[in-house]
Amino acid sequence: MIKYSMYVKESSFFHTLDPRTKMIILSSIFGLALLYKDPLYLGTIAVSVLLMIRFLCKIKIRRLATYIRPILPLVFMSLLLWPFFQPTGNIIFEYWKIRVSEDGIRMGLAMTFRIFAIITATFLLLMTTLQRDLILGLMKFKVPYEYCLTLAISLRYVPTLAGITYTIMDAQRSRGLELDKGPIFKRIRNYIPIITPLIIGSIRMAEELAIAIESRGFGYGERTFLKEIFLKKRDYATMLIFILILGIGVYIRVLGYGSMAFI
Repeated sequence: MIKYSMYVKESSFFHTLDPRTKMIILSSIFGLALLYKDPLYLGTIAVSVLLMIRFLCKIKIRRLATYIRPILPLVFMSLLLWPFFQPTGNIIFEYWKIRVSEDGIRMGLAMTFRIFAIITATFLLLMTTLQRDLILGLMKFKVPYEYCLTLAISLRYVPTLAGITYTIMDAQRSRGLELDKGPIFKRIRNYIPIITPLIIGSIRMAEELAIAIESRGFGYGERTFLKEIFLKKRDYATMLIFILILGIGVYIRVLGYGSMAFI
């Protein structure tokens, strides 16, 4: 079953925070992940994000795993490919022009932890914030409403298109279409009966969306909102803590820690 939102309803500390506070937290995690290059530091950041999701957000790791599973190939690809592009240091394996070194393995681990930390931090925001509140938070940061609406449509309709795709695939399988059998080029051709109705359905959906937006007066006059968001004392305290953590991280990096000798 396709969900239209990643939001998980819980009564946790993170769920009660203002979306702007969560964006500051996300930016701090991104900054720390991009700041360090040592796998030990990046691994610590990745584990810290998981602990925040489990204990501060009260979201089970099993629930998070359902969203992480599709991006695991990207994570493992980073882990496997990076060592081949960093052949410096002690060579562990060598065949023809292919070299795998200790520095390459460390680099692969570092990039894997970095990608994992950034992705899980993004999930932390999406799983604890309603799409409506996320858009309101962006508008409070003076992001133009047109861009916020584009983001809202993307968050809402990408899962919708995925659901339509699965429905079409099930309908075509019931008619005897075999998507997973035969040579690779035959499999590609078999997806034509999937793509064609998906494109037609997407065009119809776009037309209906355009009519709905137009009927609600998009682009005419100043916008008003049913709900307003306000920063509370805990929001200011949380933002201050994570800004301080980022500042300490920058100071540690300036001292020379968290890097690797060959970078």
